[in-house]
Amino acid sequence: MPRISSLLRNLLGRQRAERDLHDEVGGYVEMLAQENQAAGMAPGEARRRALIAAGGIEQVKEGVRAVRAGALLEQFWQDLRYGARMLAKNPGFALVAVLTIALGIGVNAGIFAIVDSATLRPLEVPNAKRVVGIYQLFFGKVRRNVHGSGSMFSYPEYLEYRDRNHVLSGVTAFQPFVEATLSGYPQQLTGSLATCNYFEVLQAPIALGRGFLPAECAAEGAGPVVVLSDALWRGAFGADPQIIGKTVRLNRQPLTVVGVAGSSFHGTEVIADDFWAPVTLQNSLAPSRIEGDLLRNDNLSWLVMLGRLRDGISVRQAQSDLEVIAGQIDQRYPGRTTRLIVTVATYFTEPEMNKISTAVSTIVLIAVGMVLLIACANVANLMLARAVKRRREIAVRLAIGAARGRVVRQMLTESLLLALIGGGLGLLMAAWSSGAALRLMLANLPPGAPPFAVHVQPDARLFLYALLLTIATAVVFGLAPALQATRGDVNRDLKVDAGASERGAGHGRMRGVLIAAQVAVCMVLLIGAGLLLRGLYRAQTLDTGFDNNHTALVSFDLRGGGYDPARAAAFHRDVRERLRRLPGVDAVASAMMTPLNGSRSNEGFKLEGDKDLRSFDFNAVSPEYFSVVGIPLVRGRTFLETEKDDQAAIVSEAAARKLWPGQEALGKRICAERPKGGCSNWMAVVGVARNADTVRPGSAEVPIIYLPLSPQDEVRAEVLVHSKAGYAAIAPAIPGVLHQLDADLLVRVTKLEDNLKNFISPSQIAAGLAATFGGLALLLAAIGIYGTVSYNVGRRTREIGIRMTLGAQPGNIQGMVLRQAMRPVVIGAVIGSALCAVVSQVLSVLLFGVSPLDPVAFSAVAAFLLLVAAAASFVPTRRAVQVDPMVALRQE
Repeated sequence: MPRISSLLRNLLGRQRAERDLHDEVGGYVEMLAQENQAAGMAPGEARRRALIAAGGIEQVKEGVRAVRAGALLEQFWQDLRYGARMLAKNPGFALVAVLTIALGIGVNAGIFAIVDSATLRPLEVPNAKRVVGIYQLFFGKVRRNVHGSGSMFSYPEYLEYRDRNHVLSGVTAFQPFVEATLSGYPQQLTGSLATCNYFEVLQAPIALGRGFLPAECAAEGAGPVVVLSDALWRGAFGADPQIIGKTVRLNRQPLTVVGVAGSSFHGTEVIADDFWAPVTLQNSLAPSRIEGDLLRNDNLSWLVMLGRLRDGISVRQAQSDLEVIAGQIDQRYPGRTTRLIVTVATYFTEPEMNKISTAVSTIVLIAVGMVLLIACANVANLMLARAVKRRREIAVRLAIGAARGRVVRQMLTESLLLALIGGGLGLLMAAWSSGAALRLMLANLPPGAPPFAVHVQPDARLFLYALLLTIATAVVFGLAPALQATRGDVNRDLKVDAGASERGAGHGRMRGVLIAAQVAVCMVLLIGAGLLLRGLYRAQTLDTGFDNNHTALVSFDLRGGGYDPARAAAFHRDVRERLRRLPGVDAVASAMMTPLNGSRSNEGFKLEGDKDLRSFDFNAVSPEYFSVVGIPLVRGRTFLETEKDDQAAIVSEAAARKLWPGQEALGKRICAERPKGGCSNWMAVVGVARNADTVRPGSAEVPIIYLPLSPQDEVRAEVLVHSKAGYAAIAPAIPGVLHQLDADLLVRVTKLEDNLKNFISPSQIAAGLAATFGGLALLLAAIGIYGTVSYNVGRRTREIGIRMTLGAQPGNIQGMVLRQAMRPVVIGAVIGSALCAVVSQVLSVLLFGVSPLDPVAFSAVAAFLLLVAAAASFVPTRRAVQVDPMVALRQE
């Protein structure tokens, strides 16, 4: 309490405290003087001796101030006021520094706001920090069916965790990304099939009606009901207030609308849900290719599980309790060990998605962090130049007794003041621009991409991040100049006039290091952007090995439409036959996976005489597939209409080389382990197809095995229509042909080349971001180089005048200054190239066949950067040789 009382007295009654201190120190000196006079000294000598004995009135006062309560706050306030006055005397320096910092912090805070909203922020539900995502990883002897992600749960497993845990007030599970069609609505919908406590556990708002009742999940098909999203209610039903109780048809199944979710709730996945239905409707709404009943299969991963923590229970306690249940389930599967992941739920909690989002977020944050580093280097260079002009002032401070640490702290306070002003502007910039930046990125997603449930909402987390970034920035750009400025010879600096040339080479070396660092960071960003742009260009101009310019892709959902395999096979035969009769159509085919559609199917294949299976990509196609997409058969023939999926196979050239190196593939036999398992039927290889980039751009060497379409495959197959007249000539007539067969079928007709555009869309976004960050970095680096060279030329004006008076030619002077200016630039370019050779490996997945060490990108970026640096250095060096030698000689 006495310490607190003293602190308040010193802070709130500062003037009175100063008067008391003055009186106390003065009284002490007066007492010493009186003692000296009593000893026989003259009054003047007595006072002089008293001052010497006391150590100086001001020095004593400063010593007392340094130890009393609140001294640090008082000194900080003094330093802040002094720093503000100094910056006000140098408005040009302050403006450039503040804008540079604002740009760096604004870009970083804006990107963080997007990353935070998308990957770090809890779900948008009440008390979201109490909602946990639960996932499982398997180790040891594992044989498990997967229908989604391997970390998901089966329905029987969900029931065990729901009923036997002691740490969660509720546990819910759902199947995400269920595609459906709504009768009379022209768009594909995406929703979730959830347990009936879904809205209760999440405490999700219901605007109209109710959520699900427990009885609606009591048995399979017990509750044919649906809850609509606010967006679907408004878009498809015109916000009908009487919607509750009405019947709608989802995937041709009649469902009763029992509720409409609140406008703030979009589901629990990054893609916004359009509807929610009971999970017990799975077999009717979203039938699976996996044999058996998904609701009864206890060894199948297909449900995401979320729970709400009980009051007083931590995430760690919840994990410990749930792992006991996991261990008991493992006992039914000898050799298997399950490890649970329990964490606060976000849109990217699922382990695989979390791994991808973390990698992408880290790369982007590192990129914008590099821009901030360049901004810091620029401001540090300005601070170094300013410290040179202030070295006499700093020497005086040190000479009259100021500690070096005290002067460093005062200079750091000036840096903090600059950073706070710049950080405030940057935060405003981030709050204003982050939402627009996210909308721009989402606008560049592939056509028809589903809506994302990500919204940028600046909050306290963004403010805290910007504040921490501001403080770190102040230390980064302020510490080195402060230490450098207080390291000199005090006696020499006291004798130097304010306008004299810079002493020693310390400051020059430091500025050279900063320039080299700027250039190195800039090189990393620019080379990354160059590689991405090269990869993007290659993907857009790559010969994929198939014809995607004259082919229409017809997509529809037979599985959601209630088609069984036999009916789906008949539908595809009728569609192909009718489409062939359209004017301008050359050929029609069906395929389980169309080229570059982003999906892959992988199965185990066995050769005659082999014991082990070999894993290969496969595709199931109709006989005309190869002629429609333009993949020629280099040997053999295509499938016959009568051949089944267990009778014949066609292999790509890459698969033929891998399976039978140096041998003829035609006539060889292979066996596929299809869903029923086993190898009871051996297929003969009847053809070898040319390699093509059907998996992803630049993937021609991926081995692929083609099989005839089976009825099970045709449930999810798409149709390809080729026309030499072009897409526009045939596309308008295609939906009508399919609607003649099924009027309620939702048909989507796109260009096959859109698959390529969809595939490279992430690269376009990444290249755009990299180019933006690289451009900002280049601009800041060019400004830094220009400023540094201008300063060096200015301080060497007298030297240049002497050289020119002694006969040096202007060209020689200009070349000397330019060489000295470019030396740190070249060093930084070399270091940056070496760094990028390491980090560019991360970008390989987005380069589509371009090497991460692509010499064109490396050399072009290096040449461009050196050219920009030379241009930034040329103007100051040109000005240096235009100075009148007589004027330069008279300069101090």
